[in-house]
Amino acid sequence: MSNKYTDRDHALILGGVFQAARITFELARYGRTDDQALEASVASLFQTDPESVQTVFGKPQCIALGLRHFITQLELPANRNPELTQYSIRLLQLGRKLFLDTKKTGALGNDLGDFQSRINAFEFEKHTQYSQLAKIYQDHISGMSPTVMVQGEPLHLQNPDTAARIRCALLAGVRAAHLWYQCGGKRWHLLTRQRRLLAAAHHLLEEET
Repeated sequence: MSNKYTDRDHALILGGVFQAARITFELARYGRTDDQALEASVASLFQTDPESVQTVFGKPQCIALGLRHFITQLELPANRNPELTQYSIRLLQLGRKLFLDTKKTGALGNDLGDFQSRINAFEFEKHTQYSQLAKIYQDHISGMSPTVMVQGEPLHLQNPDTAARIRCALLAGVRAAHLWYQCGGKRWHLLTRQRRLLAAAHHLLEEET
């Protein structure tokens, strides 16, 4: 990818982080989420050598759920979801740790590449794909700190299929957060460049209307 990244690129990436956080929240609290958003987030995991940031996430529509909640969290304090904030912060922290640990990043990339090869060779059902990706999350991310403490209804958290989808979302969120640092993003940019990032997020959503 290019060494020069725009506010649009960074807004897309943050949309990916916030989309993962929102999917995690919805699955943990309600046991359901936007399936297309989850599939788009999971698809981003297999973009290991993208030409651009947009190649990772696809059309802005694919990341619209995350862009909307990014805007809400930053623009509308009265509507801010504290759990969503917590998940997003944790994902960014884990993304930075992964970015700094090239050995772990390489091992994770190898496992995702191997799994992608198996997907190409065999027609796995969605629940099988999600369970395999959940294992990759457990193998590479679960042991890292800070731990993402998912809050929700025990009925949903103890459901194996729902738990697997949550881990898939978190894995996609860490991947997006890793990309944030890879593309020159800093956590303090959320403060110093907030207006620019929000404007870019609004423009991305307008592209789909």
